[in-house]
Formats: sequence, C-alpha cells, structure tokens
Amino acid sequence: MNMVRNLVAVTAILVSGASGAHDADKSSSQAAPFTITPVLQQPMSDPGLTGYQVLAVRLDLVPGGTDPTPHRHDADLFVYVLQGSIEVELAGKKSVFSAGQMFHEPQNVVHSLLRNTSSKSPAAALAVFVLKDGRQYFVPLSAK
Repeated sequence: MNMVRNLVAVTAILVSGASGAHDADKSSSQAAPFTITPVLQQPMSDPGLTGYQVLAVRLDLVPGGTDPTPHRHDADLFVYVLQGSIEVELAGKKSVFSAGQMFHEPQNVVHSLLRNTSSKSPAAALAVFVLKDGRQYFVPLSAK
C-alpha cells in the first residue's frame, strides 16, 4: 500500500511540476502535453543496492505535445520509446528518439524539452528511474 501511495505522489509531482509551467503559458481550455501513468515502484533486492528503488511511469504525449519545463532528476533515468518519436534536450543538446530506441538521462543533468515530433499521432515512452531513498526524482528549475 505504501508503494501505491508513493506512485500516486510521484505522478502528482511530475504532473504538477510540468503542467504548472503550462498553466502560465496556455489557456485553461488546452490539454496538458502529456499524461503520466504509474507502472511500478520496487525496492532493489541486491544487498549492494540497499536503499535504492526502481520507479517506472508511462508518458503518453498528445500529438504535437511539447513540455519546455526545465528540470532535473536526482536519479538515473532510462527512457524507452514505445510509440512514435520524441525529441528531448539534455544539457543543451537536442536528440530525437523513435519507437524501439532507448536513452539515458544521467543524474542531475538539466532536461529542458520533451516534445512529440508528430503533430498528428500520439507518442509514448516508459521512463524508469533508479532512485536512492531520500533523493528527489523531479526537481523543477526556474525558467531563465
């Protein structure tokens, strides 16, 4: 039950952090650029990884959905693109990943763009955090 509450909290923080920036820039009638669905939260079983957990969420991006909210993760993040194609900007470098590709966001690297490259089709990705207890998985940064 505790893990379910934590997954709900993760989803709320990720969505509020990302959508908060959108609310300031968009009218309330426009939908958020993505939805987040909790998938798994599991402590690591290896004794050498005591205090670490895996946290997985599914991101579904609407056609043309863009999130320019600058943030970082105090965790390593692995993202597998399930559907479509997404563009990300990590540490000032933009890259595009398509269905079947996976990328890594190193701990605390600034992430300032998440965009569905298609204006007609949705995109989806599985985001898997490797998180040490007590660290933040989503840290919003002030916009410049």
